[in-house]
Amino acid sequence: SDPGADTVTQYVVHWGDGATSTYVSPGNVTHVYADGPNSYMIAVDLVDEDGTHADAGSLSVTVDNAVPTITLSGPATVTEGATYTLNLGPVTDPGADTVTQYVVHWGDGATSTYASPGDVSHVYTDGPNGYTITVDLVDEDGTHTDAGSLSLMVDNAVPTITLSGPASVTEGAAYTLILGTVTDPGADTVTQYVV
Repeated sequence: SDPGADTVTQYVVHWGDGATSTYVSPGNVTHVYADGPNSYMIAVDLVDEDGTHADAGSLSVTVDNAVPTITLSGPATVTEGATYTLNLGPVTDPGADTVTQYVVHWGDGATSTYASPGDVSHVYTDGPNGYTITVDLVDEDGTHTDAGSLSLMVDNAVPTITLSGPASVTEGAAYTLILGTVTDPGADTVTQYVV
């Protein structure tokens, strides 16, 4: 709006985040804000034959934070008692944020916190069982829960037993077999020994 007979030749947009763009005609113009949450005041200067008119229009805008996500990879199965390796992969975040903590919820009640991505490991004590691993990411904007997830199956490990006894026995005599130590990497309790 201009009560005078003036023609605007430039639209100088101050986006509020330090960036400025100049346009020669009205209409839709765009800008990408690098980080949120934040509030900015957009101001527009108009240039016509009488000079530059600062702050000819303004608009307030709120930039919301975008939740980061993480790529997780690892085997689909692991045997109880064995070491499971999870890869904390790349983080995707459209904002200019830096992840400082990776909080891994292993799905079995255990939680581990790491300061950097890469390979991390955990031992599941019992199977068969299905678990979902989830990862929270912590950056300067706070904690972002469930930024990534991965499902896996923990298989049961077959227990073994140590047997001992004489190498020979006379027919008709009693043979003594010693049922020894049971080895099981899982948290299992043997209730029967079937010989």
